[in-house]
Amino acid sequence: MNNNSKTGTKNDSSGGYLSKIKGFAVFALNPTGVLKIKEKQKWYLYLLFPAIGWLLFFLQIGIERYRQGVYSVWKILFICFLGFVVGYIIVGLIGVIIDFILSYYKMNLRTDQVISLIALSHTYMVFSVVLGLIYSIFGNSSSAAFGISGLLCTLLPIYAGVRTLGKGRAFMPPLLATLAGVILLGSWQMILAIVG
Repeated sequence: MNNNSKTGTKNDSSGGYLSKIKGFAVFALNPTGVLKIKEKQKWYLYLLFPAIGWLLFFLQIGIERYRQGVYSVWKILFICFLGFVVGYIIVGLIGVIIDFILSYYKMNLRTDQVISLIALSHTYMVFSVVLGLIYSIFGNSSSAAFGISGLLCTLLPIYAGVRTLGKGRAFMPPLLATLAGVILLGSWQMILAIVG
């Protein structure tokens, strides 16, 4: 009887992990789903997702420039570090800015939901960057193409999320998604300017 209870406990804990992974996968593929959950979101963990996406994107740029003889290995590590930090901080900042703008219009939402939405919207960017890295193995220059397409795919769930939040305000989704895109593109250029 003790063995059964131990087995049940193990199954429950593994089921808990599986349900967490399944929940994350559902949110990653449909970030607006996070807006329907009443529980407080772990936005600080979700921000690791865009941070890793930005790291991989700048790794791709670094590899391409290393092949051209422009970057050293240390420069690749530095640009990857900047990508990770900026991906975490800037995406979180975008969430705070959008939350501030929406709360100004008396929207009923929480900051953790908005930051989680913006962070999880980077799913398609991560997919695009991983595909770009695979493509670059064959020696093709592709960071700009895959980076831009990933960034554009990121803006669609942000638009959908803001549309869900800003019901009755048709002007808000395109303006806020554009604002997010401008900040993300500006961050991209800032990192390239810093590293040179």
